[in-house]
Amino acid sequence: MVIPHSRPVFAAGVADVCNDVLAEQILACGKHTQALEQQVGQALGLPNTLAVNAGTSALMLAIRALSKGKTNPRVGIPSYVCASLWFAVKAAGAKPVLMDCNADFTLDAEQARDMSNTLDMLVLVHPFGMVEPLAAETFACPVIEDIAQSVGATFNEQKVGTFADVCIGSLYATKPWGGAYGGFIASKHAELIAQCGVMINPDGSNLEATYVGHHLLSNVHAALASHRIQHAEHEQKQRQAWAMKYDALLAEFAEQGKASPIHSVAHSQGNAFRYLVHCAVDIAPIIQAFQSLGIAAARPVQQPLHQNDEQALPQAKHAWQHTLSLPLLADMSNDEFTLMQQGIRTCFTS
Repeated sequence: MVIPHSRPVFAAGVADVCNDVLAEQILACGKHTQALEQQVGQALGLPNTLAVNAGTSALMLAIRALSKGKTNPRVGIPSYVCASLWFAVKAAGAKPVLMDCNADFTLDAEQARDMSNTLDMLVLVHPFGMVEPLAAETFACPVIEDIAQSVGATFNEQKVGTFADVCIGSLYATKPWGGAYGGFIASKHAELIAQCGVMINPDGSNLEATYVGHHLLSNVHAALASHRIQHAEHEQKQRQAWAMKYDALLAEFAEQGKASPIHSVAHSQGNAFRYLVHCAVDIAPIIQAFQSLGIAAARPVQQPLHQNDEQALPQAKHAWQHTLSLPLLADMSNDEFTLMQQGIRTCFTS
């Protein structure tokens, strides 16, 4: 038995959804893409939504729309995130400005407030299914919320993605709303979404436009993502139920100071996308121990973005060395959970 780190769940009827797309014989952008945009907008409570081919594209387009023609705009992003953010900022012709994190992966609030005075925009990432509370604050520059991993989470009973000027998300297979590939941009401001919309289809573009790329989302990918979103709330509850069982298994190790679960901040409800553990020692041998049992434990991110300047952002470095991500599958079987019990007891005892 092998427990993967991620496993998309497709409920009954997904084959019918795919067959409908094939029968229609329109595989590129079409009615399923448009229906997905409406579905995402309704789920978030945001009236203006655009589906695109990837979450990375969504962030790049949002940055371009908010840049308003500035040359090399400065964009603040956390260091302890996946590399896609770095590449999205660079693809937008902007300069990434890296920020440190706290022990719960939220940004250093004082640093973020000070930096916002010199930034052209700030990207606030709701990390690993948890909540970034700074999204509820007002900053000196425009703000983008990245909810790729935390759709369905709330802060003070308000949905993440609805605080900032614009939000972006991913529909990649491993994400909570993942079908196969795709992303979305949503906002209260229609003009922002309209600006992004003119940048996604070269065939109908103004040849004098500063930037246009192939970023349309296909009917195929839209249909798969739509099916996942319909069942996302049920999946979230299942993951949360398993997470509570993990908490119970880790209780003795937390008391011993060996390994403690990391939960979302106060006044928030995460979506249990990942189950993260802070370990007292370097996690490399712990990961190897889990993997030897067939459990695909991993680091939450492969490398912090500031890897060439480790002394500048010490908390991000510490998080990379001491944070473990365990598989938290909505459809985990009893046999898989039994193996997880064995893995947690074995790997944290030694």
